Amino acid sequence: MPIKVRCGECGTALAVSEKAAGKNVACKSCGAKIRVPIPDAEGSVSAAGPVKAAAGAKRPVKRRSEDDLQNLPAAPDDLFGGLDLGRAEDSKRRVCPSCATPVHLDDIECPKCGVNIASGTLSEKQRLIKSRKGPPPEEFYGAVWSNGWKFLKGHKGFAVSTALVWSITLSMSVTCLYAYNWYITSRTEELLASAKADTNISIVGNELIITVPKDGKARYDNKLYTSPTGTTIRLPAPHLSAMRDPPALFWMGMTVVFQLGFGGWAWMLAVKIAELTMSGGKKIKRFQVDFFGNLTMGFRFYFWPTVVMIPFAWIGPLTTYMAGPVPGAFASLIVVLIPMLLFLPAAVIHMTQRYSYRAWLINWMCLDFAKTAAASLYVAVMMFFLVLLIPTAAAATIFLMFARVSQWALTTESTALNWLRDNVMDLGDGGFQFLLYRMPLTFTSTFLFFGVICGLMAFPAVFMMRVIGLYGVYFRPDLCLVSEFADRTPAGFGPRFLAYLVDSIMMAILEIPAWFIGWCSGLLFYYYGMDATAEKLSRVVFGLATLGIWGFYFASGESGQARATMGKWSLGLMVLRDDDMPMTRKQAFGRAASAFVTALTLYLGFIMCAFRSDHKAMHDLLSKSKVVWRGEENT
Repeated sequence: MPIKVRCGECGTALAVSEKAAGKNVACKSCGAKIRVPIPDAEGSVSAAGPVKAAAGAKRPVKRRSEDDLQNLPAAPDDLFGGLDLGRAEDSKRRVCPSCATPVHLDDIECPKCGVNIASGTLSEKQRLIKSRKGPPPEEFYGAVWSNGWKFLKGHKGFAVSTALVWSITLSMSVTCLYAYNWYITSRTEELLASAKADTNISIVGNELIITVPKDGKARYDNKLYTSPTGTTIRLPAPHLSAMRDPPALFWMGMTVVFQLGFGGWAWMLAVKIAELTMSGGKKIKRFQVDFFGNLTMGFRFYFWPTVVMIPFAWIGPLTTYMAGPVPGAFASLIVVLIPMLLFLPAAVIHMTQRYSYRAWLINWMCLDFAKTAAASLYVAVMMFFLVLLIPTAAAATIFLMFARVSQWALTTESTALNWLRDNVMDLGDGGFQFLLYRMPLTFTSTFLFFGVICGLMAFPAVFMMRVIGLYGVYFRPDLCLVSEFADRTPAGFGPRFLAYLVDSIMMAILEIPAWFIGWCSGLLFYYYGMDATAEKLSRVVFGLATLGIWGFYFASGESGQARATMGKWSLGLMVLRDDDMPMTRKQAFGRAASAFVTALTLYLGFIMCAFRSDHKAMHDLLSKSKVVWRGEENT
């Protein structure tokens, strides 16, 4: 704050910088030297000390009393000489002595720069914050409760939306799975009845064998099989054949889509809240929900723990082989739950960065956990008791009382169906009854159940999302975050391998339309009973269609505006030619063909990028292209 002094010679009032405290300054009116007093601890200023005469003065300066100084007339050329600065001062306004930011009367430290307002120096706490580039980690354990609760109170609408989205997606997922099971069961019974009706048909394991007699015929699934010389036709067993039917694939696909919607909403909202928290924000102003983006986040939610734990993927199959399927499934579940409980906070913080590939690699996750073990375990315990305890207890209860729960559900469904037949309409026992009665009943009952469970989970879940964001704020210096790369820096083996895993998921999804094309190509032969020929033709067409669709997926993505497939784009990678120019569609197709050649080498041509300084694989060299990190601009 400026220090006010008055010249002892001419009475002119001056305001000088606090840096001049204890020094002599010259009066602007008469040139006399004035000693600037040093403020005391309360910020008051003592009276001006002895004032020496100006250089060249012929007579000594007469010291005047304070009352005389107050009653002196203003200098003719000093417009503000008679101004009482003591009364003009705004005593209700304070500024920081370091950055001059207005501060509250009760503030001890400046909220902007952290300087102590009275002393003008940094406290030990603020010095640690400045040296760490973040708040002290020990304050995290107490701050999360008050800060998280305050955030939850201001975002109750997001908790309600979360409960609603979770209830709908889980209910639809269970309903679609119920429809899938109903179709498989009814279709298998239909095929078994058709097989038993003909003595020329037998079922051995997973195969259905049709032995067509000479100049005879056999009927299976409303199809007539004839042969003048006699033949043996091998088809999938009824339960396998039912799983491959289009209705079964449809209901299973819808089950996966709604399940991805559940996980995608949780992951997307968690990343958004963590991003807001790390940027210092307090309120979510805009949260646009993109359906396809939600599904992409759903892939991350479910496949992230699997990808992270790939080095330990052998534990589940080995346990199954040695102890059986139940212990094997339990071991696989434990392997997947480890990253969800221990690595999740660090992974979400990584996902808020421009480059998030380290969240998918177990070596980086283990390093982050080692540096923040206490905080990560603290968040894991909070997550279990606040969010996961209720669904875990519900799942355990259903598992232990499965027989009673199933019997109660079947009895309730039968009672409801009888009431609908008697009071609404009797639709029989076929597909119409299932679509109009059984599916709505299933959705309603599961929605009520999940509505209660998700309603109890959603509010603490939003609270924990804020806690994860605060984890990033307090422990950011300890996390191996990557926010930027130099433009066109070659990507190494690890990020490219992760991008390939994501693209593998997309390739598996793209096999569905390829299978449909193959099935349609063999449909004509199926109609005339030539199932063996139809099966071979379908497989050939399916293989060719799969390669064509995969090639189009990679070529269109790497030559398009994103210059990357979904896997590369999600990790911040893009594909360019060696001259840093975008690839044309023709060049991208050539690169896809080169990648197929690389796959024929048992992926040794891909692994070579881990040992080259330019990180190029075989198909990069063949197509004269490279995979680089995306810069600030897509150029």
